[in-house]
Amino acid sequence: MKSYVAIIVFLFIAFGAQAQSDQELNRDSVIGWQYVSNPINSKAIYKPVKGLYAGGAYSAWQQQASDLLLSWIQQSYLPRGLIVRTIAKNDERWYVDDYSPLHSYGINLLGYSAHFVNGKIDLKCCEQGLKLIAGFNDFPGVAIKKFNPGGLYFFAEEAQFSSGDDDAQLSKEGIDKKIQPNLYNYRTYLDHYHDAGQQMFKVGVVVSKNGDWPFKPVLVKDAVAYIQQQLAAYPAILQKNPYSAEPVKKALERLKPYYNEVVKLRANYNPNNAINDNNDHYLLDPEAIINGNPINKTFPEHSILVSTTQQTIDQSKTDNPLWVYFNFTPLNRAIVGNPAKFDTKFGTDISHMVYSLLNNFNFDYVARWLAQPDARKSMAYTPVKAPAKSTGNIFSAPAMVSVTASTKNKDPYTILYDDFNGYTDGTLSAKVWHTYGHNGHDFANASVSTVNGQSGKWISVPQDFSFYPNFNKPLGANFTVNYDVYFGKNVKNQRTPFYFRIDTEDPKKSNPIDLHDINREGFQFSLAMSGETETSKRYMSVEYKETFTNTRIPTAKAGDVAHVTISVNGAAIAVSVNGKELMHDDNAIPAGKSFRRYAWYCSEPGVYFSNVYVKSGSPVQNTIPQEPQFAGVVKDKKSTTPDAATFETSDYAFKPLEKIGNMPPISYPAGFKSATLIPAQAEGSNKAVATLPPFKAPSRSALLDAIPNTVLSNAAFKKLIDDLKNTVSTKLNTDNVNKIDGYLKAKK
Repeated sequence: MKSYVAIIVFLFIAFGAQAQSDQELNRDSVIGWQYVSNPINSKAIYKPVKGLYAGGAYSAWQQQASDLLLSWIQQSYLPRGLIVRTIAKNDERWYVDDYSPLHSYGINLLGYSAHFVNGKIDLKCCEQGLKLIAGFNDFPGVAIKKFNPGGLYFFAEEAQFSSGDDDAQLSKEGIDKKIQPNLYNYRTYLDHYHDAGQQMFKVGVVVSKNGDWPFKPVLVKDAVAYIQQQLAAYPAILQKNPYSAEPVKKALERLKPYYNEVVKLRANYNPNNAINDNNDHYLLDPEAIINGNPINKTFPEHSILVSTTQQTIDQSKTDNPLWVYFNFTPLNRAIVGNPAKFDTKFGTDISHMVYSLLNNFNFDYVARWLAQPDARKSMAYTPVKAPAKSTGNIFSAPAMVSVTASTKNKDPYTILYDDFNGYTDGTLSAKVWHTYGHNGHDFANASVSTVNGQSGKWISVPQDFSFYPNFNKPLGANFTVNYDVYFGKNVKNQRTPFYFRIDTEDPKKSNPIDLHDINREGFQFSLAMSGETETSKRYMSVEYKETFTNTRIPTAKAGDVAHVTISVNGAAIAVSVNGKELMHDDNAIPAGKSFRRYAWYCSEPGVYFSNVYVKSGSPVQNTIPQEPQFAGVVKDKKSTTPDAATFETSDYAFKPLEKIGNMPPISYPAGFKSATLIPAQAEGSNKAVATLPPFKAPSRSALLDAIPNTVLSNAAFKKLIDDLKNTVSTKLNTDNVNKIDGYLKAKK
């Protein structure tokens, strides 16, 4: 591995110092491979090792091949929104025994979604989960063990494509059954279904040697024959399980009309639970064969019964692998959304990993590598595309600022004003606005739109998420919050409330407001298109009476705008809509508490809001530096450099440097400046250009010279202080003596 010298780079930051929210950091941070606890050791000496499972062993070449596979992946993908903590190799991998009797070797990526707390990454937050499986001779399914009629080996292979939709619907949704064009030459696996209205996908790819797949699909009639052959060879299977005799007979009879079809097995079939003779002879359960049964439209996944020979099993144990399998969505994990429509700007975590590897990983190189074993030493891996080293999410600032916004934000009484006028329609990714929901485990952006007949732009808040600004300026004791609510034509439920909440939590020490959760420490107001309004106050940290008020106002029509004003004056709060006061409470906040943050929320996408104006009763100052400043970028010292992470993706520490403002005026001593202009001297001249008066250093105090450079006892030190007081008292006037005397007494 290469070692790097620490470098200091100075960056000029032309925007305010307000950082991203923790949720935005969770989503946007390109973590890379820097937190892997067991990175590749470039100096590793590989030796054959015995495996954990019976008959398993890993040659030096196979161990090296696993590390090589990992390096290919690391060159093709930099984790974003995902922390990879552990690389499990060979038989350290999860569920590797499911592939037996095949001999497989490779890697699992283990980790968890990125988790930041107060801007710092938390590496102890979560339990590690399985994120990616990649292995030589790994099987896309499970082995049906101890069922070997005819000397064959049987496996339940995942269906190459499964969906509850017909071709017309698949075309409408833009679903490619082979995932995408660069994978058409390879064996792909795509399970497509819907969950709660969301499109879900499970994705896998097999790259085989010379395109050969050594597994043959089994027809129903052949499966029935193999089952009967197993029962004849081992009658104890049914003798030990007499209750299964009749169900097995009925299941075999039911399959007769489907004899010429390939066997389909239910997805959750576990062959390890099949009936057996307690002597390692198992039966393929005919009840697990689903041919002739209707497809589950919601969860259509299933497996295909395939078989292979002893030759395949033997070849898998050599140093010449037959294929590589990439399982991008292991276990029950799935990605949300069509991989072909991945959001390159905001996509993160598992979806980002799948997209990156599908598009960056060089599958063609792996195919050549498998087919040309003699040329492998001279072959160098290069990804199809280099992975992005930074997020594609560039926080936007308004392209323009309205006259109203410019005027109001210059007002010293303005805490916040935004009509969103300068933002581009679509997804809002702004420096000063954020969303929070799902306890910080998920992310969604607000959207900004132009509304016909209304000035400015309007915000639609994503379902289950709160929308809140940077809290650069304190609210103070007296302030008003004004905002406008617009009811669009596409409102589905007129009783859906639009919420506003202010509370007393410290925004620097607490998770952001979650309006999808109950109001715990503050005041809340909600307004619906139906005219229903509600206010509530609750402070769970102290004994305080909870209150709720309900008031009905005229029902709004599509296109109407409601002007809302929340006025806070000390402990009093008043709420008005369209100039009419709906409630007034003179005791709306407990003594000793103050409002510190606020947010909005609405689950109805047809309800928008804008023209946010928060105004203080007294001048306020920004608590976040807004002037340009310098920052240093310092590469952290580490004992090792992560392999394949490269210098650019190693962690850096951003440390603010001291800012030098206006220099203080210089007071020159008498005689320092020449009274006349000094003529320029000839080049190379040693003649003095100015004459300075001799400097006479002040003489040291005898008392100070008497202080030894050792630790004094309390009594000796007190005597020195008393002597110093006496000396000073003879040199200074009475007022100064009194000041020094008071200071020294305070320091005794």
